[in-house]
Amino acid sequence: MGQGAGAEIGRGGRLGGLWLPPVLRDRLRPRVLLRFLLLALALTGVYLGGESLAFLYRQRAANAAVAHMHLAVVPPPSRSTRLMVFAPHCDDETLGCGGLIQQTLAAGGSVRAVMLTNGDGFRTAVARQVRNLRVGPSDYIQFAALRQQETIRALGSLGVKRDDVLFLGYPDRGLMTLWYEDWTPAHTYTSAYTRCDRSPYANTFDPAARYCGQDLLGDIKAVLRVYRPTLVTVTHPAEDHPDHDAAATFVTLALSQLQADPKEGAWARKTRLRYYLVHRGDWPQPQGPHLKDPLLPPAEMASLDTTWRILPLTPQETARKDHAIELYPSQMDLMGRFLASFARRNELFGEITPTRLRTVPEGTMHTDASPADWETQPPVLLDPVRDNVLRDLQGGGDIRALYACRDSHTLYLRLDTRQPISSRMVYTLRLRAFDPQGETGPRAYALHLHADDRALAEGVRVAARGRILEAAIPWTELTRREGVATIRTLAVSAATSLEGVEVDKTGVRFLTL
Repeated sequence: MGQGAGAEIGRGGRLGGLWLPPVLRDRLRPRVLLRFLLLALALTGVYLGGESLAFLYRQRAANAAVAHMHLAVVPPPSRSTRLMVFAPHCDDETLGCGGLIQQTLAAGGSVRAVMLTNGDGFRTAVARQVRNLRVGPSDYIQFAALRQQETIRALGSLGVKRDDVLFLGYPDRGLMTLWYEDWTPAHTYTSAYTRCDRSPYANTFDPAARYCGQDLLGDIKAVLRVYRPTLVTVTHPAEDHPDHDAAATFVTLALSQLQADPKEGAWARKTRLRYYLVHRGDWPQPQGPHLKDPLLPPAEMASLDTTWRILPLTPQETARKDHAIELYPSQMDLMGRFLASFARRNELFGEITPTRLRTVPEGTMHTDASPADWETQPPVLLDPVRDNVLRDLQGGGDIRALYACRDSHTLYLRLDTRQPISSRMVYTLRLRAFDPQGETGPRAYALHLHADDRALAEGVRVAARGRILEAAIPWTELTRREGVATIRTLAVSAATSLEGVEVDKTGVRFLTL
């Protein structure tokens, strides 16, 4: 064919100037169209593949540069240390705190580990365990019992007694839904895996607890009250896995409410809260067993709003932690290289300074997306940028920062993105308000915004300019939606999506009024 597969078939039965019989012409037309389609798909694949490789190269180069950064050392545990480790899934406690656990016990302190879920929603691992691609609720429940036993063995190898391991039994892959959607017992969550709306496990801390945010928060406060830890650790709020994000949210809120409680505040205000990191992009690098390498924060998170410190480990402590990780065979079989990456010569912990919601004079904010109004306002949240391929390609949905302030009538929020606000993107701001008694509404308040929005029916005003999206929400609207008369604490977060696909999300930050 003189002009190749892209030549046009004309009305007179010609292909690139060559006359063809009608039968042959009709057969070739779909073939040419198919070739066009395959070529378009191939070019798209090449483009995305090239972008992915370029992204991974940039990210690994950035992480390599971080390898030489100097971080302060956390104070070592002592005889008076009462450590409580919260883990969203069975194994997170060992990955993040296996060395800290050893050092606490060696110093004469005490340790208690709390599993928020039993990891019963890992379909691939369940199918592998039962050797059947078709799995049902009973298979997920049976798998959770296996993961519990793995946790007891792993923590036992680190010196933790069986009675110091608690299982709360909440739904795997459902914790963030409890935070945003299913808060009260009147609206419980049903696991997509076990088909249960409360824990089906006999060794659950509170067998009567239902799958709702209110009960999960209550259970966390209950175990804190009983144990009265001096140090609490939990996963970081900016983790990619929503259960890890939610674990940080619930534990942070529980401890802060106890610190504000006149009856509990005396001990709770002495408790330190530190975050450990498990799931964030292509981290840690390099993956696999590297027992002599340091564990440092991802490059994109190294200089944001988390103060990172390290806990040095001896070679013996690192080796013992490595052995404990191997006692999770249900996870090692599928993610062995990733899990082995956490046995390093140190552990990594971060702290985030609590934030107050600043008050501005009336008439200061104009809701016109002008950065001038915000010159004196620091961000309440900084989010990593270009930390996965989708965010790298969709800069208008790659969140950089979230700002917040208030006057007597209105709450003002400003969302900054890496590239200009996109008309194709949906921007979501989520708020959950708590009154002085810790009460909140059944569902979090959510605003779904577009670049061309100017005003919403609820009286919310919106403006977009460049890389800034701004919203003004009347306090009366927020209190009405949240069902509270007075707001003491406001939880804020943001997310972006494109055609229903999440592009980016922030962790939750708590602002006190």
